[in-house]
Amino acid sequence: MSSDETTAGQPPRWVLLGSAAFALAALIAAAVFGIQWWVSASDDNAALASAREDVVRVGGAAVKAYTEVDFENMDAFFARQKEVSDPKMRDQLTSLEPTYRKSLDTAKTKVKTTIQDIAVEELNDHEGKANFLAAITTDLTQGAQHSTKSLRLEVQMSRIDENGGQVWKLSGIGDVPLVAAGQ
Repeated sequence: MSSDETTAGQPPRWVLLGSAAFALAALIAAAVFGIQWWVSASDDNAALASAREDVVRVGGAAVKAYTEVDFENMDAFFARQKEVSDPKMRDQLTSLEPTYRKSLDTAKTKVKTTIQDIAVEELNDHEGKANFLAAITTDLTQGAQHSTKSLRLEVQMSRIDENGGQVWKLSGIGDVPLVAAGQ
C-alpha cells in the first residue's frame, strides 16, 4: 500500500502533515506579531503619539477659545480663554481684558472659527513644551459687515500641574507672518 492511499476512511498522510505545518506556521506568526504588538505598545513611541494627540485636542479647543467671540457674551469669552491658558497668559488676559472688552463691544464683533488643520511642529514631552501651527478660517461679523478670513497661527503649549494632574495649557499664540516668494 502506497503512502498516498487511505486506510479505512482516513485522509492521506500528506493532508495531515500539510495541516500540521499550516497550524504551526499560524502559531509562529501569531507569536511573532503578538510580541511585536506588545513591544510597540510599551514603547516610548506610543506615549509620544498619545501626547501629540492630547496637544492637538487641547490645542484645538484653545485656538477656538481665543478666536471665537460673541460681543453679547463677553464674560464667557474671557472665561474660556482663561480656562485654557497657563498662569502667565491668564495674567496678560486679565490686564488686557478691559481694553479688549470695550473694543469688541463697540465694534459689535462676532467671530465663528473653523479649524482646518493642526500640525505639531515640536513636542518635548519630557519638558512639557509643544508648538504647533493651526490653519483656521474665521467668519467675522462686525455690525452689518461680514467677512471671511483664512489665518495661520503659531501656538505654544506648556504642560502644568493642575488639580493634581498634568494638563496642557496655552502659553502663547500669534499670527504666522506671510512671506512672499523669493524673500
